[in-house]
Amino acid sequence: MELKLQGIEHNFGKKRILNSINLTMSPGVYGLLGPNGTGKTTLMRIVADVLYPTRGKLLLNEQDKDEMGDLYRAQVGYLPQDLGMYNHFSARDFLYYVAALKGLSKKEASDRIEVLAQTVNLSGEMDKKCGKYSGGMKRRLGIAQALLNHPSILILDEPTVGLDPMERVRFRNLISEISAERIVILSTHIVSDVDHIAKQVLLMGRGKLLRQGTIKELTSDLEGEVWEAVVPARMLAQIEEKGTVVNVQQADNGLALRVVSKDPPCEDARLVTPSLEDVYMHYFRRG
Repeated sequence: MELKLQGIEHNFGKKRILNSINLTMSPGVYGLLGPNGTGKTTLMRIVADVLYPTRGKLLLNEQDKDEMGDLYRAQVGYLPQDLGMYNHFSARDFLYYVAALKGLSKKEASDRIEVLAQTVNLSGEMDKKCGKYSGGMKRRLGIAQALLNHPSILILDEPTVGLDPMERVRFRNLISEISAERIVILSTHIVSDVDHIAKQVLLMGRGKLLRQGTIKELTSDLEGEVWEAVVPARMLAQIEEKGTVVNVQQADNGLALRVVSKDPPCEDARLVTPSLEDVYMHYFRRG
């Protein structure tokens, strides 16, 4: 399976939101990283076929998405940032409702709902009203609805918002397991959500795809440029002028810093192995 985005652009009035996005994806997890307002959600809405691009084409296995119509949409699972739910529905009724919209038979829906309730750890909460769900429970229910139709393309916009650390680990493991045969586009501000499971990381800024590659490829870009040092607190401002300070921690004799800089930020700085968080901060800390 192959999904191609060719010259995707999107304008809102006179403002360019997406600028000539070219991307080819095959099964695996694609971590979409970037600050708010960079076009990530717009891009995912276009892939989910809920928004039309101003220009460009989207091809699934060399077939135009627009020509495929319902055949394309039947292969998509989408979890938006804000998933509307009917508060008076039970979680079970909500999933039956979504299953009907996706064309599943009642038997298919029933079987699938039971499996997914266990998958997202909601088995004992399925008859509770959606309006009584916590934010984290709603997010898990949203993940379940996105998976109802066994999608070949799974689009997840900030899926771990509201999940506690254990739920986030469970979610990451689930996505890793199901990504072997489907394309998963995962947008997040939490770098660790993609650090261990992403086949490719996509860095977006100002409507453009700034960099694409494996985590190894991206971190190798900063080889020899990530430093750690302990300095007096008064030196922090000076070091911030020299490079990107990724982390600041109190130490017994000052501040322990992690800094991205081409040159040593101070006399006793030592080189360390770059991480994906270093890459993110390098691209986006200074806007």
